[in-house]
Amino acid sequence: MVDLLLDEAAEKFLRGLEASPLTHKTYSTGLKAFLEFITERAGTSYPTISSIGEESLEEFFLWLDRKGFSRFTEQTYLAAATAFLRYLFRHHLFPPDFSIERAKEKLRAVVPRASYPIPMPDPDLPAVVLFYDQQPLPEDRLERLRLLRSRAIVHTLYASAGRVAEVASLNRKDVADGRRREVVVTGKGQKQRFIFLTPEAQEAIRAYVEERKDDYEPLFISHGRDYGRRLSTVSIWATVRKAARALGLHVTPHDFRHYRATQMLEEGAPLEAIQDILGHADISTTKRVYAHYTKPRIREIFDRTTLSPEEALKKRRF
Repeated sequence: MVDLLLDEAAEKFLRGLEASPLTHKTYSTGLKAFLEFITERAGTSYPTISSIGEESLEEFFLWLDRKGFSRFTEQTYLAAATAFLRYLFRHHLFPPDFSIERAKEKLRAVVPRASYPIPMPDPDLPAVVLFYDQQPLPEDRLERLRLLRSRAIVHTLYASAGRVAEVASLNRKDVADGRRREVVVTGKGQKQRFIFLTPEAQEAIRAYVEERKDDYEPLFISHGRDYGRRLSTVSIWATVRKAARALGLHVTPHDFRHYRATQMLEEGAPLEAIQDILGHADISTTKRVYAHYTKPRIREIFDRTTLSPEEALKKRRF
């Protein structure tokens, strides 16, 4: 086992982290605090991986608490540190007897649950979808492909309320090139669930795939120097950010989930059905409720409570 310097290991972890720019920045800040804590505790300017023990997460929390960080910041930094430890564990950089579960157990014994901020999606979010819909198709084929891809991306985000990683991981066969209304995705915790597509999303996907005229497996691909490569989550963020900036809005891909949940609640959907649509797993309280909803029932609720972007903008009740 190679005992790497901790800052070198952290750099490798962050380089390989596939996440949104915001999450990447947050994890980077959280790890900086974690390295400061380990450095202070180890009494050396160059701590190595062996400086981390199963009690490190617990002690990191207490260190953050003494410094007066908010509960939300503490939770965020702990998430970054935990992800880093999992990375080290997966790459066999800890001693064989090191247990991530024991480290998390020690942490749970002292950490109070944080209350997360109430999501407040921008009420004009549907304008992001219309931004690409209303642009004329360019004569240049690559530019045309990029615009059709952008339309398909924002329609898929809006329709499915899927996580950005779930949308990025879609393959053409998953959506049957736009013919399928229900799509199986693998979400958090490697759990499979359904996401639903609206007719508008299906049409946007069909138009994009038909224009491509290729056999590449991923649904969303690059049309640049690495033509055919699966589009990254960062590129999907950039697609949303481009439209949001042009419209003077503050919208991220994750905001589509918050917006759609709020929209469906406003339209009368039961909370437990919305949790199922969004893929929020809560074993202790919601699994029993989910059991009462068959897929056709969820589909009916989804169809009944989904507004088109135009209808949503007209209502603007939240």
